[in-house]
Amino acid sequence: MLRNTLFTVSLALVLAGCGAKGIDDPANELPFGNVDAPSPGAQVKAEAVIAGWAMDDRGVTRVRVYVDGHLSSAGVLNQARPDVSKAHPQYTRGTHTHGFALTAGFDAPGPHTIVVQAVDTDGATRDIAVIPVTAVEK
Repeated sequence: MLRNTLFTVSLALVLAGCGAKGIDDPANELPFGNVDAPSPGAQVKAEAVIAGWAMDDRGVTRVRVYVDGHLSSAGVLNQARPDVSKAHPQYTRGTHTHGFALTAGFDAPGPHTIVVQAVDTDGATRDIAVIPVTAVEK
């Protein structure tokens, strides 16, 4: 019982320290999206472009790319994706800018795992892709 209480208190402190507002709001939907490149199992160079799209009911403020559990890059949505707007018109928020293209770096050849995460305007996050790749050069 004490262990569960300590975990709950620790989690609350972490979330409060991160300034994550609105994540306890049941009306706030989690962001969602897709990664178009690279495809799972792809062979990639030492630096690879990670491209896709993300949407949210309140807006996406950031997309993060992690390589093997470490932040590799982060950025904003900056590419027009009218195809995504057409597929999800209720989430367009008056724009077609739902796409991103970020760079991930790999420090060694071999297998790596890319995780792409979208963050909404209230700080709620969702991993929108987990992609295993193989870096073929340093």
